[in-house]
Amino acid sequence: MKLKGLKKINKTVNEFTKQFGVRAELGTEFQAYCDEMIINYTLTCDADEKYYFIQDAEERYPYIKADIFLWCLMHEIGHCMTDTFWTDTEQEYFMAQKEAMICIVDDDLRNDWYHACPDEFFATKWAGDYMTKHPKKIAKFWKKMQKAIMEFYYKNNVNEG
Repeated sequence: MKLKGLKKINKTVNEFTKQFGVRAELGTEFQAYCDEMIINYTLTCDADEKYYFIQDAEERYPYIKADIFLWCLMHEIGHCMTDTFWTDTEQEYFMAQKEAMICIVDDDLRNDWYHACPDEFFATKWAGDYMTKHPKKIAKFWKKMQKAIMEFYYKNNVNEG
C-alpha cells in the first residue's frame, strides 16, 4: 500500500530546512548527517525516545511549548548548525561516549549522560535558541506542517484508536 500525502509533508519540511542549507528526508528515525547537510525525520518515535528527549528539552526550555516532532526536527538541524564547533577527534570521542552509554542500566542516568554530551547539548541549545528568537517562523512552519499531517491522515484513513 502506497501512502498518500508524504510528498506534501516532505515538501513542507524541506521548504523550512532550506533556510539552513539542510535537506530533509523521511526515514525511520531522527538523525543528522552533517557532512552532507542532510537530516532524517520520522512521523513516529518510540515512547522512551519521546519521554527522555522531551524531558531534557522541556527542563532546559520550559517556556517553549512545542511538539516532540518539532523539537526533534530542530535538534537535528541544530546538529548541522553546530557541527563545525567540534574537531574530528572530539566528534569521535562523543561517539565513543554514546556507544559506552549502552551498558548503563539506569535509564535516567544514561539519558542525563547522553544529553550532557557536548554535541547533543549544543544541538538542543541551538534548537531552543532558534525557537525562542523566531517564534513567528516556527508558528508559520508548524501550522503548515500540521495541515500536511492532517491531510496525510485523512488521505490514508488514519484515525484515533
